[in-house]
Amino acid sequence: MTITEQTTALEAYQGCARCPDDLESFWRRCLAPTAKMAECHTHPVPFQNSAAVYEDLFIPSAGGGTIHARHIRPVGEGPFPIILMFHDLGRKIRGWHHMTRFTALGYAVVALENRLDASDQFQELPPLKLEQSFKDAFTVATAARALPYTDVAHLATWGEGFGGALALVTAALLPGEVRCAALNPMPADFRRRNGVSDEKLLSALDYMDPVNFAPFLRGSLLMGTGLMDKVAPPEGQYAIYNRAVCPKRHLVYPKYEHERINFFENELIKFLHL
Repeated sequence: MTITEQTTALEAYQGCARCPDDLESFWRRCLAPTAKMAECHTHPVPFQNSAAVYEDLFIPSAGGGTIHARHIRPVGEGPFPIILMFHDLGRKIRGWHHMTRFTALGYAVVALENRLDASDQFQELPPLKLEQSFKDAFTVATAARALPYTDVAHLATWGEGFGGALALVTAALLPGEVRCAALNPMPADFRRRNGVSDEKLLSALDYMDPVNFAPFLRGSLLMGTGLMDKVAPPEGQYAIYNRAVCPKRHLVYPKYEHERINFFENELIKFLHL
């Protein structure tokens, strides 16, 4: 197919995911103990920049262990709008220098360090691992909202790859209107995958499928898709976008795969600067 034929077909695709009737109540039960665990311990980082404050955050997890995140905020009393950042599998948390760019826009940043290891990069994640990752993301978001410098009325989530899925799910689960930016979000549209026929497994994955969270987004959505992506198939990405009913914009890059796209990050800055 030509690019136009391909995108035209994808623009009509709604995905194969089946949204459980009790999706909201399921996640309310899951996140109830998570919210109570969101006590944040901060450790200053001696970064040589007089315009910003740098900290490591350590948050106990309801599933055991400790969640680590990086936090940067502009100097001053605040409150500051905040960006919750999530990175892809097989990649490290974004560096302090990269995150500092957002302080120039007046934003604070909290970036989760995923607890999944490198062996998870291209494997299919089981429901329990996905559930724990979503809980970690929500725990960090809850802790970030509770920081004294946070403007809770102005939150945004941003992620790429698996981090894109975390950004989408977190924005859908948090109260209020949370803006979301996601590049090549994955995994998604589990029922479309070849070789998966166990209905019990598929039913469990329906509770974890970002496609099913898309209708719950209330803030605006900026999404980017590399049309040659083999890791996060475009069909699943389009299913997420097509099911979202919030104000939204989809940027499609025909010659890009599952990779960082500088053109999208330029649009991200514009999206946040509104």
